[in-house]
Amino acid sequence: MSVDEGSVMRCGGDVAELAGVRAFVRRSAAALGADGAATEDIVQAVDEWVTNVALHGYRGAGGPVEVELARDEAGIVVRIRDHAPVFDPAAAPPFDPSMPLERRRPGGMGIHLVREITDRFTHRPLPGGGNEVTMHLATDSTGGGA
Repeated sequence: MSVDEGSVMRCGGDVAELAGVRAFVRRSAAALGADGAATEDIVQAVDEWVTNVALHGYRGAGGPVEVELARDEAGIVVRIRDHAPVFDPAAAPPFDPSMPLERRRPGGMGIHLVREITDRFTHRPLPGGGNEVTMHLATDSTGGGA
């Protein structure tokens, strides 16, 4: 696991590294002006996505993951890049939280959670393979949170 200046972290795409990823995101979001609630939302969204990359993208074998946090005029922007097989979240079956547990199909809950937490969520395949997701969480104009 390595951290570059400017709120970029690289890790090995292993669930054993999630505590370090969460700590990095928590510190970075707070340093970028997110309040406590917004910071925890960002931590939850990143944790969910990196977990999915580790378990489903890399199938537990690990692989490079880069997490970058920045601030724009409206809030916090998170970019997560991996080299796992291309996966389009828009093609995933929709998750219905109102469906009784015994009738739910596996999958889709993480994407649903990330979409609920963030104000914008986009995906693009990377040239040469892999994925980049961008999450945006609006914060107030004073930099204090959602």
